[in-house]
Amino acid sequence: MAKDANNKNNKPEKIKVVKSESKVMEILKKEYRFENWLLAILSPVLILYGVYILLGKFGTIDLAAILGTSGYGFIDFFFNTTLKRVLTGVFLVLIGTMVLIYLLIPYIKPSLNEMKKVTWPTGKTLALNSSRVFTFLIFLMLVFYLYSAVLNPLFKWIYGN
Repeated sequence: MAKDANNKNNKPEKIKVVKSESKVMEILKKEYRFENWLLAILSPVLILYGVYILLGKFGTIDLAAILGTSGYGFIDFFFNTTLKRVLTGVFLVLIGTMVLIYLLIPYIKPSLNEMKKVTWPTGKTLALNSSRVFTFLIFLMLVFYLYSAVLNPLFKWIYGN
């Protein structure tokens, strides 16, 4: 009887159902160490190929002629006219550039935050410091010119030229 009284007073427990994502989404959301390195290597290659396609030359080979008449319908579609070839090249360069920007954003964001904290010199201070630097450089130039003027005859006398 005591057990029945305890069961009646307790509310039924709600079972939490954890909705699991599909395996594909788990894989896509997981970050891999090598993926950024791979993107950093492949994006300049993609940009380079895009530039070669835009120019129509790869060294001494005429890419426009080869790619436009490859015999494969899918490839010929992108290269059989100059407009399509240029659009394909621009697309490749654009994608490669966007990937490089994507890779650089984590490095640029903290730099921008730090740049906001910098106190920049006024125009007057900048001009004063610049004039000091140039004055010192002129002084060093004169010192080395004098060393050269004094030591050249000495070296000529030592080496007998």
